[in-house]
Amino acid sequence: MRRWLYGALVLAGIGGIGILWAEDAPSAGDQWTAPARAARKANPVPADEKSIAAGKVLYLQECRACHGDAGKGDGPSAATLEKKPGDLSSPKLWEQSDGALFWKITNGRKPMPTFEQKFTDEQRWAVVNYVRTLAPRPAGK
Repeated sequence: MRRWLYGALVLAGIGGIGILWAEDAPSAGDQWTAPARAARKANPVPADEKSIAAGKVLYLQECRACHGDAGKGDGPSAATLEKKPGDLSSPKLWEQSDGALFWKITNGRKPMPTFEQKFTDEQRWAVVNYVRTLAPRPAGK
């Protein structure tokens, strides 16, 4: 009986340590990663003046309120959200593929809405092309 009790206490202690560690570590839910298949999807819309201009119109209409004029996540509605909108002006944006950005725009994640029904595929790709203009391209990209 004592052996069983000792084992239970040891396991409980280990579990408690694991819980404390998990609380200090960033949760997997903080990362927003597109599925590999979606991330590999190539952008069929050329990033030319026409698509970038079309993407800008859509961005200003639907994304600006939260992401802000320059994409810094500081739009007029950003302060009311439980989670700060992503900084689309960060060079880190280039670490994501066009397919990943398209998937995120398509599916959304609270508080960001889904745009699958609101924008056509071509429009969502145009938004990807415009968003790319907000972040400086890192050297070597």
